Amino acid sequence: MNASQALSQACEDRDFAEWHQGCPWCAVWVVLIASEAVDATIQAARHALGDALLARYARQPHLTLAYRGLCDVAHHGAAEFGPEQLQADLATLQELAQAPFAVQLQGVGSFTTVPYLGVTQGSDVLAQLHAALQPWPPVPGWHYLPHLTLGHYARELPLMWAVEQLHAVGVGQPCLSVEVEQLALVRYASHDIAGPLQLEGLWDLQLQQYQPQHGALWAGLRS
Repeated sequence: MNASQALSQACEDRDFAEWHQGCPWCAVWVVLIASEAVDATIQAARHALGDALLARYARQPHLTLAYRGLCDVAHHGAAEFGPEQLQADLATLQELAQAPFAVQLQGVGSFTTVPYLGVTQGSDVLAQLHAALQPWPPVPGWHYLPHLTLGHYARELPLMWAVEQLHAVGVGQPCLSVEVEQLALVRYASHDIAGPLQLEGLWDLQLQQYQPQHGALWAGLRS
C-alpha cells in the first residue's frame, strides 16, 4: 500500500488477558523525558488530533529502549522478567559504560498504531542501548526506531492526514534538546494498555549505579 493511502489502526482499549495470563506488570527500559517544552508540544499535538486519539492515554513522555516482559514480585508462570534478568541488565549497562548524552526531538511520523515525535541527535546511542538490552526482537520483523509516542489512535484514519495536522500546528518543527543523565526501568499494569508508568529503578549514567525507587518490586537489588 502506498504510504499516502495507509490507515491507522484503532487501539483495542481492553484487557489483553490472553497475553498477560494474570501476570500484573510488564517491565520496560526507557528514557523518561522531563521537559516543559516537550510537554507543551505533546499537548499541542493531542489538541490538533483531538478525538482521533484515545483520550485516556496516561503514559508519561518517554523514549522506549527495551521491552523486558511480564513480571511480578512473586513467582508467576507467565513472568518473563525478574531479579535475575534485572541483574543481567545491570551487568550489561556496567559493561557498556554509556556516559550521559543528549537527544534532539524533531519531526513527526506515524506508525499504524501511534503518531510520534522523531529523534535526530542521540538516535545512535539509543539504538546501541536497545541492542544491548534487547538482543532479540519481541515480535517477528521488529525494527527499532527511537521515537516519542504522542498517543494511541482511537479510530481508523489516513496516516497522512494525522501527520499533516501535526505539521499544520508546528509540532516537530522546532528542535527540542534533552540531556539524558539516567535510564529508567519502569513497569505498567498489564491489563491497562494506556495506563501510567510506574518507576521501578534508575540507572545513573554518570555514577554507573542502579537505585531502586519507592515501591520497587525488587527494592533490595542494587548494582
